[in-house]
Amino acid sequence: MPRSRTTLAEDLAAARAAVPEFAERAARLVEGIGNPKAVSLLPGWNAADVAVHLGLACTAYSAAAAGELDVGHWDTFVPEHPDLAQRVAVLNATTLSQAAPDAYLQAPAQIRAGAATLAAALADRDPREPCSIPWFGVDEPLTLAAVTGLFLSETALHTLDLARATGQKWLIPPPIARLVISLAYLDTIPRTVDPARAATMHAAIRIHVRGGVTIGVDVDGPRVQTHRDPPPGPTDCHISVDPVAFVLAASGRSSQVRQIVTGRMIAYGRKPWLGPMFARLFIHP
Repeated sequence: MPRSRTTLAEDLAAARAAVPEFAERAARLVEGIGNPKAVSLLPGWNAADVAVHLGLACTAYSAAAAGELDVGHWDTFVPEHPDLAQRVAVLNATTLSQAAPDAYLQAPAQIRAGAATLAAALADRDPREPCSIPWFGVDEPLTLAAVTGLFLSETALHTLDLARATGQKWLIPPPIARLVISLAYLDTIPRTVDPARAATMHAAIRIHVRGGVTIGVDVDGPRVQTHRDPPPGPTDCHISVDPVAFVLAASGRSSQVRQIVTGRMIAYGRKPWLGPMFARLFIHP
């Protein structure tokens, strides 16, 4: 299988360079919210809710990268529940319920400040350095690379949610999507598997991001392991993905069927039918 063009450290450096301009674009779109009560495609959330959540996410992930996240404070919002989706749902509901009606107006400044904090924090850092994120589990830290990827993912996807709700234009650049996948997905794929859905699957999957990394995913029932650019070996299913299509489908912003029909996600190999089955193993926290 072809190797990715960059190492994890190179991708972290690329993210550091890209974050300020990308966040500025997002902040300007958030400033363009005309109707904060405009309905978003996220169930129960309006545009103001999305903006508040995005501002908090940028603040939290950048603080985690800088080693400044108040874990004890965030722990008070996170329930003791084994399911990641449930923990995140409760966290989101609690933080939004406590936000002031005009809190969405603070989001552009939070996005800009988060980007500046993150860019400064990433200088000369090891991408595999552990960072505690309470909603992912205090005893199971994410890597610095994953935290950076999640900052980019939250910014890309929730700005898209806002654009759709308020009639503005927002496109996720392919280089940003590649960085999200490279930096975050190796950590998050094993954490977002649904044990019941994965119980009967046993397969070696290889996800080939066009122009980017290859992620090896070994599924042994609910136990899932990921590998960056795995060496050649027995593989049941290969999946070639356009980076933006993969990020949209993986987050529930676009249907997998649509991406398959348009050729942006293609499964092949000994068991190509595993491609669509594999995508259904995961939750969208």
